[in-house]
Amino acid sequence: MRMQWLNEFGYSMVKITNDEVQNSLQEVINRIKQAIQERKTVEPVTSEALSFEEGLGEVFQGISIHAEVTEIGGEKDLEKGLQNAIDAKDSVGGLVECRVNGLPIGLGEPFFDSVESNIAHIAFAIPAVKGIEFGSGFAAAKMFGSQHNDAIENMEGKTTTNHAGGIVGGITNSNELVFRIAIKPTASTPKQQNSLNWETGKMEDFSIKGRHDLCVALRAPVILEAATAVALADLMLLEQRIPRIWK
Repeated sequence: MRMQWLNEFGYSMVKITNDEVQNSLQEVINRIKQAIQERKTVEPVTSEALSFEEGLGEVFQGISIHAEVTEIGGEKDLEKGLQNAIDAKDSVGGLVECRVNGLPIGLGEPFFDSVESNIAHIAFAIPAVKGIEFGSGFAAAKMFGSQHNDAIENMEGKTTTNHAGGIVGGITNSNELVFRIAIKPTASTPKQQNSLNWETGKMEDFSIKGRHDLCVALRAPVILEAATAVALADLMLLEQRIPRIWK
């Protein structure tokens, strides 16, 4: 059954052409264009409404969205992480962190349309993304409840720590929204590998030739910023913090 599935679908999947790679990149570019267009067309109706502004690294009115690579190949020293991959003649993955400031309190729903689920939904549409975490993320599994709890220090909801990453019960709590995505190393690597040759049916050594990215995580921050803007716009439209656009 598995070989039948591979014969029908797998062969075309492993024989990736330059055109298919280009189509994948074009899909990402189209998403970025969508984010820019939304920032240009959604108009504010009150002083509390959040408008979009032109420019991918720019912000909603009063809201800043910033993403950056924080780790490459397990190294916080990005240059070292890249050099390790160069020395190994291999590709390498990385972590990208996104921080959003100025979000209104109460954005999101407690069930299907939580802030986490909306962001994760579009984040996993970005090629090479293999994981996502909010706030302390997976480190929370190693903490006590007393350590992870964020003590509220004022009536605006500000907390002394931000292990929750600015989201409680799927809803923004006025603190900084913090999340990270894991980017896998690209499969296109010059390092010699061993796999099945579909034409001979035997395991053989091979090496990918041509020019390929050492670390695709370096390209991810600007894409993640655009994706985050789209996800937040969706939540704001859902709650009518941005009014519907009638044609």
